[in-house]
Amino acid sequence: MKNLYVTLVATMLLLLAVSCKKETAAPQENAQPSGQQEAVADEPITPLDKIIPLPAGGHASARTASGERIPIIMVHGLGGIGPDDMLGLYHYWGGIDDIPKYLTANGYPAFAAKVGPVSSNYDRAVELYYYIKGGYVDYGKFHSAKYGHAQKKAKYYPGIYPQWDAQHPVHLLGHSMGGITVRKLVTLLEKGDALEQQDPAHAGLFNGDKTGWVKSVTSISTPHNGATLSYILLSGYIPFVRQFITAAAALAGGFSGVDNIYDFSLEQWGLERQPGESFGSYANRVAANSALATTEDYSGHDVTPEALLDPAKKDPDSKSVYYFSFTTKASMRGLLTGWEYPRLDMFPILMPVAYPTPILMGIGNYTRKQPGKIIIDSKWWPNDGAANTYGMSGPEGSIIREYNAARALEKGVWNHMGVYNGYDHFDIIGIGYLPSVRPFYSNIAKLLAGIE
Repeated sequence: MKNLYVTLVATMLLLLAVSCKKETAAPQENAQPSGQQEAVADEPITPLDKIIPLPAGGHASARTASGERIPIIMVHGLGGIGPDDMLGLYHYWGGIDDIPKYLTANGYPAFAAKVGPVSSNYDRAVELYYYIKGGYVDYGKFHSAKYGHAQKKAKYYPGIYPQWDAQHPVHLLGHSMGGITVRKLVTLLEKGDALEQQDPAHAGLFNGDKTGWVKSVTSISTPHNGATLSYILLSGYIPFVRQFITAAAALAGGFSGVDNIYDFSLEQWGLERQPGESFGSYANRVAANSALATTEDYSGHDVTPEALLDPAKKDPDSKSVYYFSFTTKASMRGLLTGWEYPRLDMFPILMPVAYPTPILMGIGNYTRKQPGKIIIDSKWWPNDGAANTYGMSGPEGSIIREYNAARALEKGVWNHMGVYNGYDHFDIIGIGYLPSVRPFYSNIAKLLAGIE
């Protein structure tokens, strides 16, 4: 069972990779020497237990006014699992280990959140609010009507931290798309939604009166400016998320107990599991849903550079929140072409989409110059096998500074904690990675506790 989630995710990614329709590179920009792979730059691996010194003014034993430490809410990325998935035997945060449980046991309260693994960033942010605070999920009357899904979920969330408010704030930590989701939640908390406020019965989330509810935002391996993988995995007009679901359905018969390991959390689309329905039948029904095949209200659209670099849709940085970002990199620069090649120890299933070749572009040499589209050039090539390192330090247009412990922290400014070289998109959360990731998350927890 300990390798079940790795196998499931890896096989789904493989099916995505082999079914994708890659674009042809411009020869003048992607010329590769004949024969073997070119020589690559030697880049040292960053120690995962690298100490993070507390910032000026920070205190290792800092506590809230009530004497408790602020909890860390850990939010998974696209395709991720929650604490009740995988029979509770395998974890998004730690794999066979349970990082939130470990942190809590060591005095740093932490919770693993569960949001829709393939839902839109907006829907995920709304779900995250209710997962933390409790209640019945309400996506808003106008948003739901625009995209054609139900406004509310029948499932009641008891709340993992129901006392959440300005006097009981939280630290939000997201991996991959989870970092984008927590930014959206901060926007909803502080700015609300002007359109939804026109509904007299709108949910309190949309009031925009919740400044101070979030102490800090931390992103890990988050493509704040979008991921070129979203282009590479688009096959014709079929969103790759639909392929992800189809792949999950195809695997359903291959594992004992698979019926109880994964929840797509798509009740708003009328796609909840029915009593007695097998996981295979459920996943096939989800994959065949025409609304999911055509809507822009899903995760595949929301991780594209077009979606995340659109000024009209940008989530502003809050002047009431501390920001931290961690960059991961598992590619090596070719000395002749400048292409980025996967490290030999990269999770094998990521290599097909990351590897650069003259004809079929991978993340490591993907370029695009089309009128009206975001220009993708060489700055996008370094990657961790799934996400571009460009943008991981913070959103374009934000104030981003390399972290300096000698300088007092400033709210509304992204503190880049550096590039963790040698770790792919799965390594950093402990999936498919043999050494423990506990030191990495312990250091983050100590940093966050020190700013309270």
